[in-house]
Amino acid sequence: MLDTIIIFTVWFVAAAALYFAFVRRSAGQIARDRMANSVGAEEQDEQSESESFLESWLVCAGFRAARSASAFVLATILTTAIGAGIALLLSYSGVLEALRQRSAGVSALTDSLLGTALQVVPWAVFIFIATAPWVHVRSKRRKRVDSIERELPIVLELLATLSESGLGFDASFAKILDSERAETPLITEFRIFRTETLSGLPRIRCFRRLARRVEISSMTIFCSALIQAEQIGTGFSSVLRTQANDLRGRRRDRAMIKAQSLPVKLVFPLVICFLPGIFVVTLGPAFKEFFELAQGIMTGG
Repeated sequence: MLDTIIIFTVWFVAAAALYFAFVRRSAGQIARDRMANSVGAEEQDEQSESESFLESWLVCAGFRAARSASAFVLATILTTAIGAGIALLLSYSGVLEALRQRSAGVSALTDSLLGTALQVVPWAVFIFIATAPWVHVRSKRRKRVDSIERELPIVLELLATLSESGLGFDASFAKILDSERAETPLITEFRIFRTETLSGLPRIRCFRRLARRVEISSMTIFCSALIQAEQIGTGFSSVLRTQANDLRGRRRDRAMIKAQSLPVKLVFPLVICFLPGIFVVTLGPAFKEFFELAQGIMTGG
């Protein structure tokens, strides 16, 4: 018991130290941001790129408040403490031991497997509760990526069509955003991009900030192509059409890969759930007659 308490105490102290380190770093970052008002735009952009992995991960998942990293670390500490308390309660309250004694006596193998499983239960509960913030952020990030990758080809197709019809890039962009009412992740990011461009930031910097906020390969390729077109001075219509065709082709390839992998994924449900039922229905009567015949022969003999 003492070893378990020591392990949980060390875990909690390490998590608390990590939280206070993030709090101090956030305070220092605020001070640096205030000092950065006197520097140039490019230097300020480089400072924003120097954020930690945790902050970048939270930004990509949609958590962009000033204290998101500190709140995440604090939530991790709280869930770790709660998980440790529940694990200790399960370990030393006698509930698991009572369950083991009630199911004892079936067989030696069952007793051994049940004892091992009951020893793992407190640690499994602890890990499940302690990692709840990470699982939540990861789920939000995955939903955000799926939503952006699903909508980006359609938006690029509309941009390419409007640009080929004679509208400029900014006018096409504004028309799409004004006609879209739903606040999806992609539309939200494009509205932020539009606000930044209207505020006077260079378009290249806005594209770079957009790619850094989203961090999806499709968006990164799209922003890189438009940055190159902006730097060279070529028109956006041909670039947008090329990007729309390329993204549509990659989307079709991903759909084909998923369709081709479907038979392999169906093997396990078929073998585990479907084939046993078929064997019971088709071979059950034959086995029943065989056993009845064998029993009759043995009885008659």
